[in-house]
Amino acid sequence: MSGHDVVGMGNRYPFKSMYSIQGVLLVPFVSVGLALFLLGFYVILFGSVATILYVRQPNEQKKLHLYWMTTLFILSVSSAALRAGQIINDAVLGFQVAITQDSRPLHDWVSHVPHKIVVSAALYILANGVADTLLLYRCFILWEDSSKRIFIVASVVSILTNATGFVALVVYSIGVFRAKKHLTVNGSYIGSVYVVINAINTLTLSIIIAGRIWWSSREPREIMGRGVNRRYRQAIAMIVESGFLYSATLIVDVAFKQSVSTLGFGLDLFPLVALMVGIAPTLIILRSSLGLSRSGIPDSRIFSALRFGEQLSTDEAGQNPEVRAVDLQSESVDECSELRVHKPECNGTTSGETELLDEPK
Repeated sequence: MSGHDVVGMGNRYPFKSMYSIQGVLLVPFVSVGLALFLLGFYVILFGSVATILYVRQPNEQKKLHLYWMTTLFILSVSSAALRAGQIINDAVLGFQVAITQDSRPLHDWVSHVPHKIVVSAALYILANGVADTLLLYRCFILWEDSSKRIFIVASVVSILTNATGFVALVVYSIGVFRAKKHLTVNGSYIGSVYVVINAINTLTLSIIIAGRIWWSSREPREIMGRGVNRRYRQAIAMIVESGFLYSATLIVDVAFKQSVSTLGFGLDLFPLVALMVGIAPTLIILRSSLGLSRSGIPDSRIFSALRFGEQLSTDEAGQNPEVRAVDLQSESVDECSELRVHKPECNGTTSGETELLDEPK
């Protein structure tokens, strides 16, 4: 599905090119090396998100995010590990072939490779489906009080995209296990189409989410000043960057697959793709957990007070001490309505952790 086609590579590429020392050593060094670096980053990132979601008195919504992140982490890392192991095995056998110039050891080995390819690709498609579900959930929350057409369209596109991936996997698997080369080629082609569509879909969905957050945050950004405006810009930038990084990784992987005959060796970037499918949404969750609400916008009661200058009930005011500082009717804003409201002299607030844009506990 991704990287060079093991079954057909003997017919597609010259023996000397595929099993040169350069081709044998460069592929695992670059692919596995980058994958290990990215895996270390992902482990730290996942640990940070899990700690934040678990320690901060998790509500049901935070628990849901934690389950999502854990499932995504397991699927993503498992898929990358299987393909990385295959790449290392390729390198060992390829090195033996390059030295002995004898390809007979490959005949027994090649029959076991398709199983790893299929399992790794299946785990990746499942991980991609989980990541899409997380982004779709964000869309649902953002459009909770308005038209659902964008959410419905995004859901249909996501389902069709992942269905294309499973079709490619089935066609490729049938071609490999039944030794039908034309099905293998068609499966690889459909897989490339799936990757490109997935890249476009992910980037578009990220831009839609970021655009909705920007549009919904117009009033608080205008009223609360530079500090809040800067935090929104950072959150929006991280969402767009996360989607762009994952999409760019997919496009680069397809580009290397298509230019492998020109390079003279197959550079398999699938482990990076498998890890990025988990890293991108985890970055979004991390940013949301560090100061924005579940939808990336302040609590709705804060919006009401900011928009209409309404007085909150005693219970609501007690639960949201930061809202009491805003008084638009008198056209004055207490000093506690700044981005940080944890100064001891403000309304008796002593906590150093309360912020205006903190996620509801």
